[in-house]
Amino acid sequence: MEKLRYMLLLVVLSLACSCDPVSTDAPEFEVKDKTVLIYMVANNNLSGNSSVNLEDLKAGYIPEDDNLLVYKHDTGNKPVLMQLKKGSRGEVVQDTVYRFPLRNSATAEVLESVLKVTGTMFPAKETGLFLWSHGTGWLPEGYYSKSFGSEDGVEMEIQELAEALPYRLSFVVFDACLMGCVEVAYQLKDSVDYVLSSPAEILSQGFPYSKVMQHIFRPEADLQAVAREYYDHYNSQSGSARSATVSLVKTSALQNLADAVAAVFGQYRDGISTIDASSVQRYYRSNKHWFYDLGDFITKLAGDEDAAPVLKALDEAVIYKAATPNFLEIPIDPDRYSGLGTYIPSNPADSVLNSYYMGLDWNRDVQMIKTQEVQ
Repeated sequence: MEKLRYMLLLVVLSLACSCDPVSTDAPEFEVKDKTVLIYMVANNNLSGNSSVNLEDLKAGYIPEDDNLLVYKHDTGNKPVLMQLKKGSRGEVVQDTVYRFPLRNSATAEVLESVLKVTGTMFPAKETGLFLWSHGTGWLPEGYYSKSFGSEDGVEMEIQELAEALPYRLSFVVFDACLMGCVEVAYQLKDSVDYVLSSPAEILSQGFPYSKVMQHIFRPEADLQAVAREYYDHYNSQSGSARSATVSLVKTSALQNLADAVAAVFGQYRDGISTIDASSVQRYYRSNKHWFYDLGDFITKLAGDEDAAPVLKALDEAVIYKAATPNFLEIPIDPDRYSGLGTYIPSNPADSVLNSYYMGLDWNRDVQMIKTQEVQ
């Protein structure tokens, strides 16, 4: 930041002296090994939680040679980009490096602009992203009331989110509910190496940020350790606070998973519309019945033998998974927990959801829904 201020000061001084030419050279920013951005869409009922998580973040590991950034847009404030770094005496410095105009941070355009600012001011060999807000997986805007992000009735759909990423990311961590479904990970597979998320909801306290950054900023980010910290944090609680599901997906293995699932759907297409979805491990609450376990669904549809290639591909794609015995009132069977959720079409068909689902990359490749009616 001091270097940036120095460059800006030179520009101001050159403007003040009419006899000196104005430099048109772009400012230079040092390329670091790693930049991590936490993108907080908190101009909603999670505003207070964002401040708690920020303080928790400052209580944990703060890198000295890499970039830790927080984009924070909470209620009553304009959005800002902040850098957390160590001061000369080892204290944590929260430095506002960019002030944005008031705008809706739950849009793909704003996310893209923040990532571009981040990539310009804090270039790095590797960039990771935390997406912090409400979430409802692959669902279209307005269907659940929250897709990723939620601000003044605006939500970011997963296709928009994927298209908003201006450069490849090493990882995306979703501190948001219900984003641990195969449809989300698959939509991101061409622009993100690893996706860490929860198939079920996430309690409003979110990730234990004071514990996870030490793993993120290792020379090679230990995302399995991040997932374990999340699980251990909630598994150590009691009562309803002991509620967590988490999985880490290697996106390069998702094409093999899609091929295996497509083969099952091709053979057992007639059974998709007649399967008893209530017998499949669920991740939803309040009758929002659009989130089931992928492995359990395929096993119920095809039987153990024909589901085996899918389960093998799941094990190769989901490189870490963990779940508490219950998520609030939802029992989680460890033997049926594959780490990825999925949609199961309803019968009779939901034409709105099915039409939207047909546009997802996952459905394009596995062909679960081939027409408006499940065949």
